[in-house]
Amino acid sequence: MKRLKGFTLAQGARHVVRFNNIRRFAFTLAEVLITLGIIGIVAAMTLPSLVANYKEKEVITKVKKDYSIITQAFWLAQAEAGVPGDNSILYTGAETADDVAENLSKYISGGHLCLSNSKDKLCKDLKYKILYSSYKNKYGSVKPPAIVLPDNGVIFITLSECKCVDKLITGALLDEDGNQQYNADGTPAMWTDTRNNCGDIYIDVNGAKRPNKFGYDAFGLTIRTNYMGKGNWNVYGADSLFSILTGGELKYNTNK
Repeated sequence: MKRLKGFTLAQGARHVVRFNNIRRFAFTLAEVLITLGIIGIVAAMTLPSLVANYKEKEVITKVKKDYSIITQAFWLAQAEAGVPGDNSILYTGAETADDVAENLSKYISGGHLCLSNSKDKLCKDLKYKILYSSYKNKYGSVKPPAIVLPDNGVIFITLSECKCVDKLITGALLDEDGNQQYNADGTPAMWTDTRNNCGDIYIDVNGAKRPNKFGYDAFGLTIRTNYMGKGNWNVYGADSLFSILTGGELKYNTNK
């Protein structure tokens, strides 16, 4: 029978020496702290960008969903009335924006209707300002009537004075920053146009929560008899909305 060699103190000593030699290559506390500091700096530089990209993707997803809810509501109303493609069906006979909101809410499952005189807290909080997407440092206001969607997005409904019928209207002529322009004689410059708008719908994907910027978390749609699209003013983020709907990115105001 072959005998196994025993472990001697000398051999153990050699192992200890080798172990001690290995320890000489370990990181010192200072080296660890420096490494952690570098990692922290890199994280501080990249994390805001990652968070911003995540938030934008989240907004884009909600925009597409809320826009789909609106278009489906119009399709359902048209199908029920037997007038495919005619958006005016929700505005016919409406005297106020509340009437339009009530008509539209019938075709949005799980939506919460907020009329202009609603008293519950959910509706009372829906009065706030939103930064325009093109007029520098200027704001528009939103308020009920509105419909709170199942995903907590909100759509605000307005009724145009044209009520889906051709009408000659006039308004103040503004410059690119939203300031009144004047004629050579000092009188306010005005524009005149024939329009047949039914009304506008403003989408805010996160309700009253900030940042409240048209083109970022809020978007405007102008409803006409045969289509819904960009309004006559480029202040409600429609460029951003239709960029999203065609697979593009957000286009929002960064001047404030």
